[in-house]
Amino acid sequence: MHRFPIINYFRMIVFMLGWLPRIYEDELLYSILSRYFKQSSHISIRESLHEHFNDSRAVLTPDFPSNLRVFEKKLHIFGYNNLEAFITKHTPFRYFTNFLDKSQKEAVLKEIKNQKSKNVQMLIGTVASTVKESKYFKFCPSCFEEDLEQNSESYWRVYHQLPSVYVCTKHDILLHNSTVLYRNKNSALIIPDNTNCIASLNSKCIQGDLTTKELNLLYKIAIASKRLLSENFEINIKNLSQNYKEMLKEKGYVTINGMVRQTDLFNNFLLFYGERILEILQSNPTSKEGSCWLRSITRKHRKSFPPIRHILLLIFLGKDFNDIETKGFIGPFGMGPFPCLNPAADHFKELVVTDLLVKRCTDTGKPLGIFTCSCEFQYTRLGPDIIDEDKYTYRHVRNYGSVWLDKLMAYIEEKKQSYRKTARLLKVDVGTVIKYFKLQKQGKIEGLPVIENDLIQKEYRNAWITAKDENPTHSKTALRKLIPKVYIWLYRNDRKWLEMNCPESVKGKVNKLRVDWNKRDKEILEQINNFLGTIDEKCRPVRITRRYLAISIDKLSLIEKQIEKLPLTKQYIESITESSTEYKKKLEIWKDNKTVNGD
Repeated sequence: MHRFPIINYFRMIVFMLGWLPRIYEDELLYSILSRYFKQSSHISIRESLHEHFNDSRAVLTPDFPSNLRVFEKKLHIFGYNNLEAFITKHTPFRYFTNFLDKSQKEAVLKEIKNQKSKNVQMLIGTVASTVKESKYFKFCPSCFEEDLEQNSESYWRVYHQLPSVYVCTKHDILLHNSTVLYRNKNSALIIPDNTNCIASLNSKCIQGDLTTKELNLLYKIAIASKRLLSENFEINIKNLSQNYKEMLKEKGYVTINGMVRQTDLFNNFLLFYGERILEILQSNPTSKEGSCWLRSITRKHRKSFPPIRHILLLIFLGKDFNDIETKGFIGPFGMGPFPCLNPAADHFKELVVTDLLVKRCTDTGKPLGIFTCSCEFQYTRLGPDIIDEDKYTYRHVRNYGSVWLDKLMAYIEEKKQSYRKTARLLKVDVGTVIKYFKLQKQGKIEGLPVIENDLIQKEYRNAWITAKDENPTHSKTALRKLIPKVYIWLYRNDRKWLEMNCPESVKGKVNKLRVDWNKRDKEILEQINNFLGTIDEKCRPVRITRRYLAISIDKLSLIEKQIEKLPLTKQYIESITESSTEYKKKLEIWKDNKTVNGD
C-alpha cells in the first residue's frame, strides 16, 4: 500500500546524498543522463527528466539541452559550480560558437541556460546550413572495446558526433554509425552497448576504400575540429574576411587591386582535397556565381559559415586558428590615409589622401598606386613600400590641380618670383613651371586636370578587362558589383565598348534525371546481402527486421516510403524477417551454445 511513496522517498534521499554516474572525459551531457537513467531505479524516462529539470515534459536533445539553469542547482551538490565550464566540456558549444561574435555566443548560452525553446539551432545557423548533422550517433570500435574492458560500459563522445569528424584521433581509424538515431522524437535515453554499436563494413560512416591522402586529410580535419571544440578562440568576426584575404595574398591568390583570383583558388582547392572528401564533408564548392561558399567566404561575410568550411580553408592555406589576426588586409602601399605631396597646399605631407587606385605597371610589372587628393593633386608611386619614408615619394605627377596652378601664377605674377625660384618653392623642374605658366596665359588650361579623356578611358577599359579575365565565371551583374566605379564610368562614357566586352549571358540548363528503380532495387538487395555477410554469428544475435536492415545500410527513408518500387528487395526482406517468437528461439539457441562452449 505504501510501496510507491517509500520508493519515491528513497530515490530523493539517494539523489540528495550525491549519487551521479561517473562523468567521463568528452562525454555528452545527453550520455551522462542516459547512463543515470539506465543505472537508476526510475521506471520511465519522464520520471528521470523530471528529477533533473523539474519538468516531465523536458526534451533532452543530444547537442544543446535547454533549461540547464534548473539542472545547475543539482550539479552544485556534486561539486560542479561553473555551469558554463560544464557546458563547454560536455556539449559542442565551442565548436559551433567560436566563429560567432560575442553577442551571438552570449545569446546561445542564454538559450541553453534559461529557455525551453528551439532557438539554439537557429542562433548557431545549423537550421539553414547545407552541412547536416549525422543521422545516427557515431562511435569508434576501439574506444568502445576499451570502455567495456576498463569500465564495463561505454559512452557517447562529444567530438565523435561533430559533422566534420569521421576519424577517431586516438586510434586513427574510421568511425562507425550506431543504430541509435541522433535526433529521437520520443526523447529516448540510450547508451552505447553491444546491441546498437555493431562494427561492420556497412556500419562505417564512409563506405568504400580511402586513399592514404584522403585518410590523412580526414585525420587533420578531425584534429582541427577537436581543437575548435576544446579551445576558446577570440576571433574578430568583422575582420575575418580581411584576415582570409591576407592569407590568400601570401599564397598568391590576390591581385594588386586586392581582388581574389577566384578561378585559381577554386581549381587548386579542388585539387588539394579531391571531390570525394569535399562531398563527404558536404562542402563541395561550385563554380556557379552566387552559390559557391568558397567564393563567399573569401569576400565580405554577410552570413555565417559552418565550422567545417573555415577548417577546410585554413588547412588548404597551411594556417591555424591562431593565425587569424584582428588586422585587416594590407595592400602594397600599407593602410591609408596617405600623404598629399602638393607643396602648394596648406595640408602638404599631411595624411589626408583616401582615394587610391592600384594597378599593375606595364613596364615593370610592379604595383602602381595612383593617389588623388581633394586639392586635385594626383601622383603615382611604384610599390610595394619597403620603409615608412617611401610614402613621401612619388614616381610621376599626373595632375597638379587648380591649387598648385593658382599658387604658381601667384608666385610669378603677384610676388614677381623668377621661374627658378618658383620651381624651388613648388619642388618641380624649372621647365615644368615655364610650361604651365605659358599654358595658363594662353588660356589652354583653367586649373582643370591635365589627364586627357582617352587616358582615363584606357585605364577604365583595362580595369574592366582585367576583372573579366580574372573572374571568368562572373556575369555582367557580378562584375558590376565587383568594380562599380569602373562600370558606371564606362556605362556613361563608353557604353558601346562596354556592351561589346561584357560576358555572354548563360541560360541555366534544367537537369532532368529519372530514377532507374530496377537498378536501384538490385543495388539495395546487394547491400542487404553484403551487410548480412558481415554479422558475426559468435556475437549476441540481433532480430532481423525490415527497420533494422534499412538502418544498417542507411536506407531507412527509401525502404519505408518506396518499398513498393523495390519488389525484389521487398520479397527478400519479407522472407528473412523474424517474428518475436523466432528471435527468442534463436537467442535461446545462442545462449545454449555459449553455455556448452564455456563462454
